[in-house]
Amino acid sequence: MSKMVRTGVRAATTAALASIFVFSGLVGQDPAAECAFEGNSAASTASDALQQLEEAMTAADSLTSLTEAWEAITADLDSDNPVVALLAAQIQIGLGNFEEAEGLLDRYDELSPPECAMHGEAQRYNGWVRLYNQGVTAYSAADTDAALSSFMLANEFKPDLRTYSNAALLQSEIGDNAGAIETYQAALAADIPDADPETLRSTVRGLGDMLMTEGRGDEAVQTYNDYLAMYPDDVVIRIRYAGVLADQGQTEESAAIYAETLQRTDLTYDQWLEVGVGFYNSQNFEDAATAFGNARGGNPYNKEAMENYVNASVQSGRPGPVIALADSLTQWYPYDALSHQLHFQALGRASMNERAMEVMGEEQELPISVTFAQMAAVADGRYSVRVRFTNRSASGTLQIAFEFLDASGQVAAEHTATFDADSGGFDFEVQAGVPLAGFRYGTIGG
Repeated sequence: MSKMVRTGVRAATTAALASIFVFSGLVGQDPAAECAFEGNSAASTASDALQQLEEAMTAADSLTSLTEAWEAITADLDSDNPVVALLAAQIQIGLGNFEEAEGLLDRYDELSPPECAMHGEAQRYNGWVRLYNQGVTAYSAADTDAALSSFMLANEFKPDLRTYSNAALLQSEIGDNAGAIETYQAALAADIPDADPETLRSTVRGLGDMLMTEGRGDEAVQTYNDYLAMYPDDVVIRIRYAGVLADQGQTEESAAIYAETLQRTDLTYDQWLEVGVGFYNSQNFEDAATAFGNARGGNPYNKEAMENYVNASVQSGRPGPVIALADSLTQWYPYDALSHQLHFQALGRASMNERAMEVMGEEQELPISVTFAQMAAVADGRYSVRVRFTNRSASGTLQIAFEFLDASGQVAAEHTATFDADSGGFDFEVQAGVPLAGFRYGTIGG
């Protein structure tokens, strides 16, 4: 069984779920000479009705156009003309009947010549996008079952690592570890050309973690072996691999990987974060502190790097150099339970017991206790912030001002979050004109 990360050490988070917006054009005659559909009266009538979607002003107008198109196409659904199945699938996607659309696309693939395959692929992608966004919407509304169903069905339309990973994460969230493992394995077995490297890495890491959680260490070793055979320079997975090897008793090989990694000079701060977590999980706190210190060198404003550097330093018996940083954490994140805990531990390990007790008393007086506060890049200069907290004594509507820092530590964006004291958390997005390196927040306002 793998060693759990101790309280306070956090790995860099993946990007939050984000909607994808794609306009899928109406099916029409392919201008390429090699793919041409034969005329069909029902298809022509349905296509005319679909053209009205471009001018639809309301959801009701769109529904009317789709309904008219469906009524027209049903007259010839048994036709062997592939365009009928294609248009019918597009209509059903528009109506939100994805299972029916999938069957129609399967029929289109059977009937159409290879040179027309791109039309079926376009509609599969259309369905995938709609299901992805539907899953994100359900997840944001805390409807985990609906979100999971959407992501799983999206994979049937068009295998994609993003929806596989989202589905597996939700399965693990509800305690279905076996299902999560199957979903991750299906993702890696699927034919997905040009898969995003970061998403592939996240998928492999997720599968490895789940296998270790379930006590299937040999399979985790094989998973990492297979991946590293193709991507031998992936330091993030190599450090995970080293941790699994250590858990499996292969300490010499594990130690060699760790030692080699510490000599690297080309790692990014988030890679050093991953390396530090690997060292920490193997209870090598001194090297963990070194790795987290290197992460801070790459980005001194990253919240996880600061927290983890303090934690590993305290665990390695070197609290003195990080007391000031621990104090800064409580200033930058005044309601974070972890920040106050780390400050208390650093002071206590440095035998500054009186000040440690003062810090503990200050924490107990806070009106809310933030249990989770992280920022993740989404896309196109957008960043998602997620905050979860326990209410102690606050009431009514609260406001907290957030500042977002660029690589030089200058404030690049600001946002004031308004939330109910009993809500337990809030999420928001910010748009920045430059890459953001970190964030901080103030005390509760009016």
